[in-house]
Amino acid sequence: MRRRQFLETCAVSLAAVGSQGAAPALGEEDSAEEKPALADRMATSAREHFLAGKRSCCESILMAGCETLDIKSTLVPDIAMGLAGGVGLQGDTCGVLTGAAMVVSLAIAQKETEYAAKMKRTVQAAGRVHAEFKRQFGSTHCRTLCGLDLTTDEGRKTMAERVKAEKCAKFVEVGAKLLARELDAT
Repeated sequence: MRRRQFLETCAVSLAAVGSQGAAPALGEEDSAEEKPALADRMATSAREHFLAGKRSCCESILMAGCETLDIKSTLVPDIAMGLAGGVGLQGDTCGVLTGAAMVVSLAIAQKETEYAAKMKRTVQAAGRVHAEFKRQFGSTHCRTLCGLDLTTDEGRKTMAERVKAEKCAKFVEVGAKLLARELDAT
């Protein structure tokens, strides 16, 4: 898809959401007791997409986030496909974080119109998710977190057979909960 078509599709999707009214931020309609329920729902959704749906961590976080924001687009989850395995399987930034940054960007774009304010809020929110994820797991790099080189056949096989369920599913669950906390704050 050409860049212009992509941007137009995103704009149409966001405009459609805006015309229906943005999904309420957590706390606008939910009570304090229900806040953990959203985090748990997002974690469950992301985990199901990740394991049962056989999606990447980034796709799974993006899908759970867009469900929460009521964003429907034919681009989701495919827009996140190239971010798998730390961007193109290179082992860099974990897809949980790149997916969360995409969702935070969409959530803030629904509410903020002025570019500088939108940028500031977005990078601060994404930075908080990043910092807390790193605090909990000691790294934000896919290769360090999963312990595999996904550019190799052996690395991809081990990921599919064992590491995805044993390690990465936990990263997806925690990342979804961190994202839910940021969506609550937006």
